[in-house]
Parts: sequence; structure tokens; C-alpha cells
Amino acid sequence: MRLTRRDFLTNIGIGAVVLALGSIGAAFARFMQPNVTTPAPGPVESGAAGDYAANSLTFIENARAYLGRDARGFYAIIAICTHLGCTPGLESNDFVCPCHGSRFARDGQVINGPATRPLDYAFVGVASSGKLFIDRSHTVEPSYRLSM
Repeated sequence: MRLTRRDFLTNIGIGAVVLALGSIGAAFARFMQPNVTTPAPGPVESGAAGDYAANSLTFIENARAYLGRDARGFYAIIAICTHLGCTPGLESNDFVCPCHGSRFARDGQVINGPATRPLDYAFVGVASSGKLFIDRSHTVEPSYRLSM
């Protein structure tokens, strides 16, 4: 069987198109999966109550949550975007998702999408050691506070 020049160039062209479409498909699939790791959702100690100033909001990496303290007590906002699960960062007074641009107010409410649901709140308690802990497996209402 003899391969003509036309057949050779046609095969090269079809191969290039298939390769390009495969690359685009792989890039799209990677784009749809956030580049995050999720720690275990169980209780994570986050330090002593005295370590946190009033009206502060501190990122606790092991818990993947922001521990806040206001006049009513301690609370934890889970740092998992409700759109695709990326970790929103705190910029000025808003949480901003680096993956698709969702913006949340300091209380977790959606300012603009694509996220349609506010950030969740996690349970904050006191361990037997006297240190605070965050339990992401137990979500609570945004009004919940651990008073100390």
C-alpha cells in the first residue's frame, strides 16, 4: 500500500486537530477542579482565647477556616467557597475566591457570584486543655458565638 503525499498531509492534519482538541479538553477538565486540599473536618485546636484580639479574623490553616472574635464571642467561618470549593482569601474586608471571583462579605454573605450561597459557619468550642477548637464537621447558624 502506497501512501500519497495528500494522504500523509491529511493524516498529519487530522492528528494535529485531535491533539489540539484533546489538550483543550484536558485544560478545561483541570480548570473545573479547584487546586485545593481539604484537611480532615474533625476538631482542630486553634490556640488560647487570649491569642485573639477583639474584632479580629484569623485564618487557621489546619482547620481551613477563619476564626473571628467580636463583642459577642468567637465564631468560625469555613474557608471553602460554596461555588467549587476553593479557599477564599481575605482582601480588605471581603473574602475573595481566587478561582472564579466570588466575593463574600466579612460575615460570609455573597456579594457577587458565581457562588449563590453564603459561606458556612463551623462550631467553635473549648477543648479539655482549655484551648479553642474548630469543628468543621458540625456547622452552625451564623448567629452562633462561643462567649468567653
